[in-house]
Amino acid sequence: MRLRQRLGIEWLAVAALASCLVAALSFWDSVSPFDNLVYDQLSAIDRPAPPTDIMIVEIDEDSLDAYGKWPWPRYRHAELLEQLAVGNPKAIGFDILLSEAGDPDADAALARAMANISKLFLPLHFVVPGRNGADYDVALPIKPLAQAADGLGHVNLPLDTDGVVRRAALCFGDKSSGSDWPHLMEMLYRSVEGHPSPAYQRLADCEQTLLVPFARRGAYQSVSFAALASGQVPPAFLDGKILLVGATANGLGDQYPVPLGDGGTLAGVEIMANLYSAIVRDDFIAPLSLTAQLALSLLPLWILLLGFWRWTPRTTIVVSFGLIVVILLTSALLLKFSLWFAPGAALLGVILVYPVWGWRRLQATSDFMDSELQQFDRSIIDIPIMRSELGPVDFITGQAEQLTHAISHVRDLRRFISDALRNLPDPMFITDLDGKVIFVNQLAQAGMEDGPHDLALDDMLQRFVSADDLESVKDYLDLKKRPTKQDYVEFTSYHGEIFAMRRAPVMSSDGILKGHIHYLADITEMAHAAELREEVLQLLSHDMRAPQAAILALLDGKDDDEITGRIKRHARHTLALADNFVGLARIDSSEFAGEDILLSDLVAEASDGLWPLCKARDIRCEIDDQSDGAFVNGEPSSLYRSFVNLIDNAIKYSPDGGVVTILIRVTELDRQSFVSVAISDEGEGISEQMLGQLFERFASDDLMAQSSIKGAGLGLNFVAKVMERHGGNIRGENRRDGGACFTVLLPLADDVQEPAD
Repeated sequence: MRLRQRLGIEWLAVAALASCLVAALSFWDSVSPFDNLVYDQLSAIDRPAPPTDIMIVEIDEDSLDAYGKWPWPRYRHAELLEQLAVGNPKAIGFDILLSEAGDPDADAALARAMANISKLFLPLHFVVPGRNGADYDVALPIKPLAQAADGLGHVNLPLDTDGVVRRAALCFGDKSSGSDWPHLMEMLYRSVEGHPSPAYQRLADCEQTLLVPFARRGAYQSVSFAALASGQVPPAFLDGKILLVGATANGLGDQYPVPLGDGGTLAGVEIMANLYSAIVRDDFIAPLSLTAQLALSLLPLWILLLGFWRWTPRTTIVVSFGLIVVILLTSALLLKFSLWFAPGAALLGVILVYPVWGWRRLQATSDFMDSELQQFDRSIIDIPIMRSELGPVDFITGQAEQLTHAISHVRDLRRFISDALRNLPDPMFITDLDGKVIFVNQLAQAGMEDGPHDLALDDMLQRFVSADDLESVKDYLDLKKRPTKQDYVEFTSYHGEIFAMRRAPVMSSDGILKGHIHYLADITEMAHAAELREEVLQLLSHDMRAPQAAILALLDGKDDDEITGRIKRHARHTLALADNFVGLARIDSSEFAGEDILLSDLVAEASDGLWPLCKARDIRCEIDDQSDGAFVNGEPSSLYRSFVNLIDNAIKYSPDGGVVTILIRVTELDRQSFVSVAISDEGEGISEQMLGQLFERFASDDLMAQSSIKGAGLGLNFVAKVMERHGGNIRGENRRDGGACFTVLLPLADDVQEPAD
């Protein structure tokens, strides 16, 4: 249980730490370089085909050779637009920044050429940060050109942390208030389709960027700026095309890294072509929301965390690798549905949690093993089996070898105990809590070739217990609380043997009941010896009493001379001796069977029975009853015999003409009520050597007795046994004014006890 609790705490700590780590990585996008790498590789699996109606008008190396160094005079652009006007394109995106004024005549010529073309859109861009503390400044085309164009759109490209263009912002500014600038490609789409794009309409705000699916490099149709401007391209070639004019030559600075997997750059105008294609197809890749991203990142982690409690380490490592594959496949599958799940946080969580949990589990198990092995070494039971010493190894291997040694020792101990139980001299069997027999020794297994199998307790009892005693045995086994004095039941078997059955609990080291052990001791010889003892007791109590009683009957009515008196005293002494001996023998062999007794009446009856002895020596027995009718729970016969012995002793040790005083009262001791009976005489008291052994068997102080009949030392021993049987006690002492006093304390009966003050 301690290991389970420790592992539970460790598991919760690892789960909380790993979950917080994954959540933090997802929230702050801390593994974006890895996620970007995965995205680049997955997006290359299925690149989209470019639309056939998009054509790029390239300001390429050939155009630079034809027209010279960039930037060109603006009349060159006017020449191009004049040729485009003849070709009748659908729309034109002029991806060349014209925010600075040039030659006035050239600017005017370009403005006139733009005015002659429909659906021509110019770019604007934003300077971040702006002047005078502004967030940004808007760099518009010069006014004549802006007025001649059909619309303006921004061409800013957001860069990821690694400097690669993967995303696009379809607007810039505040979309909710309408003060935003749509992207140049969005304006182009609106001019062709007559309405905003679905992707733009779904935007919550302009800060939201969308991942652009890129076609392969060079997939779009293109034509050289110089060739088109010089009239080398037939006008029909431009009919119905969407033209994007922009720089593609490497030296013009309009090149950007893109996720094509080849490490190269892509011209800005070709990026615009990919963006326009994505708007038309409406297949932008939208990153998952933070909630969905977090849920998918935590799911594999918790699958693995929960699996730690059920799976073996081998299964766990296989599942870990499987989860890594599933995370990557999930990311690829969602990408097919235009959703991007960044797998970095999820992968890192799975990769880290397994070794961390393995470390903490190993540490907890190692600590537990160390503690248990130390405890095992302290409580080891020596058995006659030798073990070789262990050699030097690393710590964990040493613990494993110690554990192996301990298990081997327990296995040997189990075998040793099993052999010892099987070879017990009496039958023995063990049952579980359901009453199924799970172990029998050799004597109890007689007649069962292969052990108990599914033998039930009732079946086992019927093999040993005779039908007459079966119910009494079952009643004993049904007891919820075991008796304290006689925790066994006797029965006779079918073959006439007499057994004593005792049941004991089988407890685990944690104190949990697991079953019961049933011992069957063969007491046939003891039972026969008890029968013989009972016959001897019968002899003493009947055959020896009868002649003495006959002697007393014959002497009754005779004149009391010296010889007759001696015969009577010896006969009475013999009767008392027999009664005491038989009483002592039967006290320990019979169960207590008490009843409520008015103790003062019983003492008075015992005193009256000894009246002839008092009369013969002129002794008075005075009873002072202060008990107010107190009852005790006791056995009348043994209590009566006890008080007869005590009063007889008082008479025996009193001088002729003396007084025996009997004081009966109720007293309290340790908050319990007792009835006290103090019997005092006026004799010479108890000798010092006898005070410590008054109630031992055969202890006698007859030198102090005034009677000619000597005692055998059984009377006080009998009294002490009776008082102990009744939950009371007796003490003897010398009085200060002479004589001896014996005080008996007996518990007041329960139904008449009064609460202590």
